[in-house]
Amino acid sequence: MHLGEMCFWLCAACVLYTYAVYPLLLALLARWRGRPVCAMGSPPRSVSIVVAAQNEEQAVDRRLTELTGLLKSSGLSGEVILVSDGSTDGTVELARMHTKDCVRVRELPDRVGKAAALNAGCALAEHEIIVFADIRQTWEPDALRLLLENFADPTVGAVSGDLLLRDAAGVLAGVAMYWRYEKTLRRWESRIWSGVGVTGAISAVRRHLFEPIPAGTLLDDVYWPLQVALKGYRVIHDWRAVAYDQLPPKTGDEFRRKVRTLSGNYQLLTRLPHMLIPWQNPIWIQFISHKILRLLVPWALLGSVLVCVLTPGPLYQMALVYQATFYLLALAGLWPTVAARSRLASAAGSFLVLNSAAWLAFWVWLSGRAEGSWHKTLYQQPVAPRPREKSVPV
Repeated sequence: MHLGEMCFWLCAACVLYTYAVYPLLLALLARWRGRPVCAMGSPPRSVSIVVAAQNEEQAVDRRLTELTGLLKSSGLSGEVILVSDGSTDGTVELARMHTKDCVRVRELPDRVGKAAALNAGCALAEHEIIVFADIRQTWEPDALRLLLENFADPTVGAVSGDLLLRDAAGVLAGVAMYWRYEKTLRRWESRIWSGVGVTGAISAVRRHLFEPIPAGTLLDDVYWPLQVALKGYRVIHDWRAVAYDQLPPKTGDEFRRKVRTLSGNYQLLTRLPHMLIPWQNPIWIQFISHKILRLLVPWALLGSVLVCVLTPGPLYQMALVYQATFYLLALAGLWPTVAARSRLASAAGSFLVLNSAAWLAFWVWLSGRAEGSWHKTLYQQPVAPRPREKSVPV
């Protein structure tokens, strides 16, 4: 076997392990060696809900009404902390109308980015558990209670809820399918021991475990959970605690969001390099398999095509035909009419989009253009779908 052939099989192994073998191993381990959350300790008695907002006057009143209602129905003492990240509209004024309902408002005069805004909110938090929420989403009435139930297990340091996306059409339908796949991996990882991140729109952490997030961090909802895992605590995914959201209305908006997110993974490697050291990282296998190898898959896909073009032999010619067929299907799946009629084409199209974003993210990060400030995309008001059955525990 010469060098080109070795490169082909290494590239193929990288893709297959990342998207097939690793999920299969997770499923088997979660089934046979899973560690359910055990309520061995006392449940939390108080909570601080931290929300960062920037020019959200259209939704802040609805969201604060919802969150204060959830807090009251939980029976816990607590507060909602709204941090305005340099808002220039009526966000702060509308938020201050809720101060009689246990709402505290922290106004930052200049825009500093979401990570710094969350740090400012957490610095004000006075209660046992910090819960993170965003403005746009809607939570199920029992989401806060279910989220906090997990902290009765003293090994649990952080919890992520489950974000359900509205049905989408075309390529975005494939992206929604990928998101369901992603959440399944998170649930299986947390069954084994711990995941590598949370959903920033619905998550919680023990206050004494929260580490301030460096300014400009793109993936705040991965940075601080990794710090929790490094301290030996579990980061779990509870699918019962449900929040609702939707994808951006345009495929281009979702593509730009994905490029920014994946650029954040490269940024994490520079800010937490010790995560790559097995004896310092208790979730090293999850981190490498779930985060790092996904960054390598686009290069493996390109490498396998190049090797097949340059390497003679019927096996590599056949592999090239199969790859060309798949990419033609993926390109067809980018057309809304084709994607609407074929789930396979939609899934292939979303796979191509996501890996193109991962490839581009490297160059964006390398060029230093991955900005730390957050950029808003205009959404329609999310509409909660019919609640699903919630009978299976984490």
